[in-house]
Amino acid sequence: MKKLSFIRHAKSDWTSPLLSDHDRRLADRGQKASVIMKDFFVTTNKNFDIVLSSTALRAVETIEIIKPSIIDAEILYKKDLYTFDDQIMLDFISKINDNISSVLIVGHNPAIQETVLRLAESDQKSNLLTRVEHKYPTAAFCTLTSSIDKWTHSGDTMFKLQEFICPKDL
Repeated sequence: MKKLSFIRHAKSDWTSPLLSDHDRRLADRGQKASVIMKDFFVTTNKNFDIVLSSTALRAVETIEIIKPSIIDAEILYKKDLYTFDDQIMLDFISKINDNISSVLIVGHNPAIQETVLRLAESDQKSNLLTRVEHKYPTAAFCTLTSSIDKWTHSGDTMFKLQEFICPKDL
């Protein structure tokens, strides 16, 4: 059984137009949303074998705020996750070590939204999937599960979308 969770980085600050995209920090609103998600992780007892995050500053700041709520999970920062392309995201997921059962990926849109839509069971026309199709807001979190044993099968197998939580829902 594999559990794949995603959190999109929180709202970034656009006040410095000359700053590179990779170096944009969180806006005040993004910091507040990250704290809301940290509290959600605490109250729902979220745990992961590993956390893999984009190296973009806004993603790093998001997970650093959430980090106290994640117990016993190593956090690795991966340049490959600074992507907006779902195929790159799927390729990255397929290379995760099979000994890891539960992963949290901190990344960017549209890669996260499109990856979730590609992996989620298409006949699962639930409210959750409809919400993901409509919008995957900043700091939103979701979890998908599958009975696969190997991450290399992640593109071949449909996952069940278990939850989709946005800070404004909390």
